[in-house]
Amino acid sequence: MKHRDGSPNESIEVNLLEQRLTSPTVSLILAGSILGAGIYMFFLLQPTYRGDILPYMMVIIAEAFLISQGILSFWTILSGRSNPRHFEYHNAQNMLFGSRSGKSIATYIDQHPIEDTRRAQMYVHSKKVSIDVFIPAYGEPVEEIRETAIAARDMYGLHSTYILDDGESDDVKTAAAEIGVGYLRRPRHDHAKAGNINYALQHSTGKFFVILDADFVAKREFLYEALPFFEDAEMAMVQTPQYYTNSINFVSKAAGYMQHVFYSMLMAGKNRFNAAFCVGTCVMFRREAIEAIHGMYDKSKSEDIWTSLKLHELGWKTIYINRVLAEGKTPETLKAYSKQQLRWATGSFEIFLKNNPLLNSKLTADQRLQYLLTTTFYFTGFATFALLLLPALQIYFNISPISLTIPLWQWSLLYSGFFIMQMMLSFYAMGGLKVETIMIAAASYPIYIKAFFNALFGRDEAWSATNAKDKGYDSPFNYIRIQTYTFLFLLLTSIVGIWKIYYTSEFSIAVVWNVLMTLIFWYFIRAALRESRLLKRNARRAKKQIKVEGV
Repeated sequence: MKHRDGSPNESIEVNLLEQRLTSPTVSLILAGSILGAGIYMFFLLQPTYRGDILPYMMVIIAEAFLISQGILSFWTILSGRSNPRHFEYHNAQNMLFGSRSGKSIATYIDQHPIEDTRRAQMYVHSKKVSIDVFIPAYGEPVEEIRETAIAARDMYGLHSTYILDDGESDDVKTAAAEIGVGYLRRPRHDHAKAGNINYALQHSTGKFFVILDADFVAKREFLYEALPFFEDAEMAMVQTPQYYTNSINFVSKAAGYMQHVFYSMLMAGKNRFNAAFCVGTCVMFRREAIEAIHGMYDKSKSEDIWTSLKLHELGWKTIYINRVLAEGKTPETLKAYSKQQLRWATGSFEIFLKNNPLLNSKLTADQRLQYLLTTTFYFTGFATFALLLLPALQIYFNISPISLTIPLWQWSLLYSGFFIMQMMLSFYAMGGLKVETIMIAAASYPIYIKAFFNALFGRDEAWSATNAKDKGYDSPFNYIRIQTYTFLFLLLTSIVGIWKIYYTSEFSIAVVWNVLMTLIFWYFIRAALRESRLLKRNARRAKKQIKVEGV
């Protein structure tokens, strides 16, 4: 089916990705990665190759964690190469608008104006269904909310659209009235986004509901593509990708590509295990299922994954469709990125610590492993920290994780097998590898470590909208202090290491690794400096504008 507002380039990109992921070459690369990982770990565990105990144990724990994450991820990717749309789905989709006198849905849409197509009654199991679309808002620009609301209003199929305004903006209220959508403002703003949605559920009646963040503009076919999955009476949720259109700087490019890998490769694999989870936006729910768990989970700011977990505990089904049905914006500043990652990581750690998936008897064995993969991912922060310390231990204290009698070529060959295959997978499956993503992933370790201790001690972080506009200049270095200190430490360590090589004439792989990490963090700091200069210029312009308007 071709829609009038579809994107040919996007369709081509999705088709190419599906062809790559279903190719036998991917299986070969994944098998090679697992084999390389096994050989490398076997090498590390040999007593004759062991070095000093402290760095050796740090390497074993960090590498074992990263390899186990890689293997579980590869297993998930290999499991996700089937189309979730089956015969029942297509049959339900064909009957979604009831009898149309033999006309195809494409013909029906092309022959009717938007006003008619957005009011066309939709059916599931030949019964009329009601749908609510919720747009939680909290301080986003009015024009951004307006654009999202108009797109949601104009989706195919009869539905009601509501702006859930926790920002208490009269301008947003006026905009809602102007474009003809509902407006809800709750009297108390407790439990953040989950509380906002639960309040909306109390003041609406739709059998199904959609959540779209204020910066996610839905395509007109969103309901047409998602609703047919609910022909299965046990289906609680249909999740679609978060797709970003604002790759304009270092942060947005790096964060956007990181999420692209997750949605294109990992999330699709979770369907095989009935373990697809909500990501907070671009999602459709069955009201009955949410009522069964007493509303969206509101005891965490990561209400999305917690809500999915509660649904799975009761045996409900969820599904992810790898089709872009809404386009949004990824963080554009280090402040926005840091807060987003901190919120996501804290939510994952909360589940790991308070409701550990491996010990959750209400989940299937497959679901336990999938939730374990998700909730332990952010432990990569600790692994990265450990690997950053290793060169310094050798340079300053002459202690090494492996025996220094091992030929360098032998260690390099064994070490590179697993990681080179990972690079090949990214190049082949995704069509490239973004240097920005490697940089920002390495520099995110302090965020993930902080998130762990937030979850462990129950510390709360104020919620803020992605890319919310600041009233004045707010330096990005306020949010990357640890990364800045890390760069300075790595730089000093590299200088010392190079000095030792010069005076001892002994080559050290630790120095090479430390120099590489120094360059990675310098690239990150340089991006922060550029962002700082840009924010200062914007703040000065805004200040001048205020003065002009005040005259």
